[in-house]
Order: sequence, then structure tokens, then C-alpha cells
Amino acid sequence: MGFFEQLNSEITRMTIENFIALSLMFYVPFHFSRKAGSLFLHIVYSFLGLYMILFTEDTRILNDPKLLVGLGLVIPQIRFIIQFTKDSIFTIKMMTANTYYFFVTIYYKIQRLISWIQDIILMFKNFDFKTSFKSNDSYTDEKTYNKSYEEETHQKKEYYNYEENSKYEEPKKDYGEYERFYSSSAYVILGVSENDSLSDIKKAYKKLVRIYHPDLNPNDIELYTEITQNINNAYDKLQKIHK
Repeated sequence: MGFFEQLNSEITRMTIENFIALSLMFYVPFHFSRKAGSLFLHIVYSFLGLYMILFTEDTRILNDPKLLVGLGLVIPQIRFIIQFTKDSIFTIKMMTANTYYFFVTIYYKIQRLISWIQDIILMFKNFDFKTSFKSNDSYTDEKTYNKSYEEETHQKKEYYNYEENSKYEEPKKDYGEYERFYSSSAYVILGVSENDSLSDIKKAYKKLVRIYHPDLNPNDIELYTEITQNINNAYDKLQKIHK
């Protein structure tokens, strides 16, 4: 017989006396469970109620005293059971996390200790006792050191002399027909003299820009950009002088 068929059968056969007895059988444990004020009683009522509900073997539903008492004990404790389950899960998580971080901390401390011991062993392996603790022949060692120092100093002097000579011996770059634009004199670059006015210098500057501007000489933009820059620098310099 199915659940609903069994329930319908028990309801149709139920008398008033039977209904009152079943009601009292449910209400008495329900009343005491609802009045539970301490954590201990909450746990006891919840455990007993769940035990009676889960381990009942009677095929009856409403007429099963064990099921009715179990329901009477559990129903008032539903809120407590839910909160207790949440708190238990949270506590387990915290305990698990603390344990995890504890073991991780221990692991890294052991790793640091091992690394420290390895560094000490490596330091002793690389430590040269022969040079650290000199023998009686220290004079010979000092003489050898002085000789090496003199040779190193001599090599440095030769290197610096070579660098200085190479600066002066560097061949002068040939700019060909654009030689004037690389002159150190701003007057030579613009093709003017010291006696010319600022107006004449400006005319010469504009004329050169129109000829050597990189936009007008796309065949060698890099060269003409450099020439135009030199022309601009020369004009700026003469502008300050002839103001």
C-alpha cells in the first residue's frame, strides 16, 4: 500500500478517541521541546526526535506513536537544527583553515632552516683557508701582490692613454658640399657676416629653409633633417646676439 493510500485509510478509520490520543501523543513532546531553554536540552530533543523519525519501522503513519513523538520533538527544534548545522560547518571550516595555515607555516619554516644550513655548508666549501691563514712566507705573498697591482695599474694607464689618443686621432668626417652646415660658427652656417642686420639674417635663414627642408628633399630625409636642425640652431643663436 502506498503512502497516500495508507494515510487515507487511517484518516477514514479514525475515531474521536483515537484522534484525541494521537493529538496528545504529538502535543506533549512538542510542548516540552518548545520550552527547551538550554543548549543541552535543544541537542537532546533534536537528537531523540531525529532518531525516532529516521529509525521507525512501523508501516503506519498517523497511528505510529514513535513517529508522532519524534515529530513533536523535532518540529520546535527546526530553527535550532538549521543554525547548529551552519555553526558546525563554519567551525569545521575555521578549524580546517587554521590547521592548513599552521602546516604551511611549519613547512616554510623548515624550508628556511634547510636553506640556511645549505648556505652555511656552501660558505665553508668556498672558504679558502690557505689565503685566510697566511704561512710564514707572507713576505713573498705580499711581493707577488704588489707586482700584480703594478701590472694592473700599468695596463690601466695604457688603456686610458689609448682612449685619450683615439679621441684626438679620430678622423674628421667629410660632409662634402654640406660642410658649412656642420661648422661651429652660426654665421658660416647661415652664410652671413657679423655686420649684417637681424633682418638680413632672417632672410638668409628663410632662404636656406626653403632649400634644405626635409619635406622638399624626400630622397634623404635623415640628412636634410639634420641640416635643417643645424640651420634652426644657428638662427636661434644669432637672434639672441643681434637683438
